[in-house]
Amino acid sequence: SLTATLNNGEEDDSTQYEQSTFAVNVNRRQAISQTAAAIVSSASLLANPNPSFADIEGVVSVPQSTTPPESKASNLDGKSVTVFKTKSGLQYIDLVEGTGASPKYGNFITISYKAFIKLPDIQGKKSEFDEFDSDKGFLVKHGNGRNVPGLDEGLHTMKVGGKRRIIVPPKLGYVSSGLGPIPVGPYGRWKLNRLLDRMVEAKGGNVVFDVEMKSILEDEADQGYYDDDSLSPDDFNTLRQNIESSQQASRGST
Repeated sequence: SLTATLNNGEEDDSTQYEQSTFAVNVNRRQAISQTAAAIVSSASLLANPNPSFADIEGVVSVPQSTTPPESKASNLDGKSVTVFKTKSGLQYIDLVEGTGASPKYGNFITISYKAFIKLPDIQGKKSEFDEFDSDKGFLVKHGNGRNVPGLDEGLHTMKVGGKRRIIVPPKLGYVSSGLGPIPVGPYGRWKLNRLLDRMVEAKGGNVVFDVEMKSILEDEADQGYYDDDSLSPDDFNTLRQNIESSQQASRGST
């Protein structure tokens, strides 16, 4: 069953977690806890989240693998489904196969989603999906490092019109502050923070996104920094030198 699949994934992942991983999560939640008090008086919290996996401004390294995902049959709400598992540990289920294009890094994509935390079953007690956020029109700059890594990976192989359940292990979830999607209201953020604390205590669990990909739009302002292929070291150094030269020239003209 899907529940068994999730629990097996949690047990496998929990044996891989180092204490440092949980320390990062604890630090992230401490940061959110500190900002939570200010949410009541300010709606601008996390308006400028810190980029994740950014090598230099405008250039993002997105973890990639060319290894085909593993697959196995499972059951979801009485229906037979196929659960795919990538090399990173991400799992996903295609609920509806899309017929449109797939996104490229650097595209703007619009999705609707519901986000849950699924804690591991403990001592035979079944854990339910606990929803903490939803959005019917969430705009994403695909691959910019500002969303949870597992969500970016799961979106990359979707097609417009498709619906997918993306099952994110903790190591690909909210591993640092500033990663989205984050609930807009203070209650949703408090609930997410509390659920992540419970994941740390249980040393397992998954963040789950039920996603529909609605549209893909090319970014006309994109200067070619995003690409589905990683930059070579030489290309990266050339890009860095060009940016530094441009910044020096700009400072010299002011």
